[in-house]
Amino acid sequence: MTIKVYEKEGSPVIAPEGKIDHVTVSEFEEKINEIGKNSNTLILDMAGVEYVSSAALRAILNANDLMEDKGGLALINVNQKVMEILKITGFSEYLDIR
Repeated sequence: MTIKVYEKEGSPVIAPEGKIDHVTVSEFEEKINEIGKNSNTLILDMAGVEYVSSAALRAILNANDLMEDKGGLALINVNQKVMEILKITGFSEYLDIR
């Protein structure tokens, strides 16, 4: 997995590419915490994500909790495969997915 960071409309965007699983999730969480603690909003660009494990889902929920009292967390460019996982788990009803 690789992680790119860029800005969109004044908000930091974290764009992981590849699989987010038990092997790569710690890097993903570190980047979220690093950027999220100094930001009012956070966007996760999921366009390059091929797969999310339960560990990745936990990291996304933790990111949502981190940003909840601020401007919030949003997921963008979620592909069909990842969206199915989010729907099956009920996360799609809980998260801001654009």
